[in-house]
Amino acid sequence: VEAISPHMGQLHPFLMSQLSAADSLPQLKSIAAWTLGRYASWAVDQQMSGTQPDLLGKMTEAIMTIILSRNKKVQIAACSAFGVLVESTGELMVPYLEPVYRTLVQALSVYQTKSLKILFDTLGTMADFVGPSIGEGSLPSLYVPPLLALWNELARANPFDRTLLPLMESLSSTALTCGMNFQPWALETFELAMTMIESCTMILAGAEDEIDDEEADPIVCAADLLDGLVEGFGENFGALVSSSTRFAEYFPTVLHMLTSHDVPGVRMSAFALLGDLARQCPTVIQTALPMLLSEAILCMEPMHESVCNNAVWAVGEVCAKCVDNSGALAPYAEAILEKLIPLLMGNAVDDDGQIIGNVAGLSENAAAAVGRLAKCNAEFVTKDLERFLMGWCGGMAKISDKTERRDAFEGFILAIRAKPQCIQPTASDIGDTITSILFAVVTWHLPEDNLGPQLLSGPYSFTPFPQEYAELGQALISLLHDLKSSVGNEKWNHIEGIMPVNVRKLMREVYHL
Repeated sequence: VEAISPHMGQLHPFLMSQLSAADSLPQLKSIAAWTLGRYASWAVDQQMSGTQPDLLGKMTEAIMTIILSRNKKVQIAACSAFGVLVESTGELMVPYLEPVYRTLVQALSVYQTKSLKILFDTLGTMADFVGPSIGEGSLPSLYVPPLLALWNELARANPFDRTLLPLMESLSSTALTCGMNFQPWALETFELAMTMIESCTMILAGAEDEIDDEEADPIVCAADLLDGLVEGFGENFGALVSSSTRFAEYFPTVLHMLTSHDVPGVRMSAFALLGDLARQCPTVIQTALPMLLSEAILCMEPMHESVCNNAVWAVGEVCAKCVDNSGALAPYAEAILEKLIPLLMGNAVDDDGQIIGNVAGLSENAAAAVGRLAKCNAEFVTKDLERFLMGWCGGMAKISDKTERRDAFEGFILAIRAKPQCIQPTASDIGDTITSILFAVVTWHLPEDNLGPQLLSGPYSFTPFPQEYAELGQALISLLHDLKSSVGNEKWNHIEGIMPVNVRKLMREVYHL
């Protein structure tokens, strides 16, 4: 963009003219639309700087004109270009939403399979990048009912029609973004998603051949849409389920079926849904919790990495809700810990006995889950604590979500307090153990914009402990002081001697060591 910026003053009007010119060939319109999308960031800069304050409006109007073209290639190019424009503009698109949605709804009756898929992608992009404004006032009534009507029509003809996949994905993003403003259409959406799962499952059950992963895609998308409703409605999702005379009674059973499905992709989405249900409206899963936990524990094996990751995260979310009811977890605590330890220690194995390498996000989710398990009852995790203590520290150090990080550290402190002998002053690896704990604590102070090597020995740039977790900060100070006393001055001085200079300063000034 920078290289061509000096020429954009001439190029941009030329491209715009090709969209509206009556004698412009479809190929030229397609290329012009694609190129305008490619340089959308330039147009945003022009509007934001005030150089061309109405440029985005003009671009939107021009693209909407050709979106209704009868030429399929122009339709696809126009939808794709508008999607890219929306990604670049975000909330700047708000003033134009009503005419845009009216045009896109018109396109629903014109487009066929391939163009429809791109159109649904564009609607999903609008939900993801424009934000809650897409759900304000009467806007949703313009585009949600036609989408649901089209879904119903296509699903009745063939629930495996792959055009339905991006349609459900766009509705998932829309429901999540609109939140409670999606309520007028929530029950119909919920029941369409449940019907999709039911229909596809019944058809696949009658098939003689083994289910192909692709055949289960409609079930995956329907489960993801249910998750979008959970995230959009929060605790109100329970009332939505209860309002369904057809599916209220069977929803927990359907969720259990999804978590035990033969296709890994279905299980992956099911555990994402389970975790969000535990987080947002746990009452919905309360009656089926024993079955759901048992399936999650079975899937906490990294042969299918994404399934394992989501199962571990979901179990952690369940544990977070059982802090005041540890009895509900007691029958499963030992099995949960046994599955988490190899994930923390990095020595989980596959079906052939081969060690599985690092899986992105897995050690973090495992560390948070162990912490939440410990918050329910520290005794749940003290067995073999010394064996996985360093792995737990390594996982905690990588947690980015602050709530999960807080829970992990609070559980860690409770576990150490419950079994202080897990850190033996005479153990040969005591130095490594203390260093691992200190490194995990240091990660609370990492600046977002300075993670280079100079952080440890260059200009001091560690940040203060988050004020919202001040109580945890005090608990860490107390724990570190007790650790220092337990190992003795000689061992501590050795540990301190190998600390980078800025870490020593942090420990001295913040933790008073």
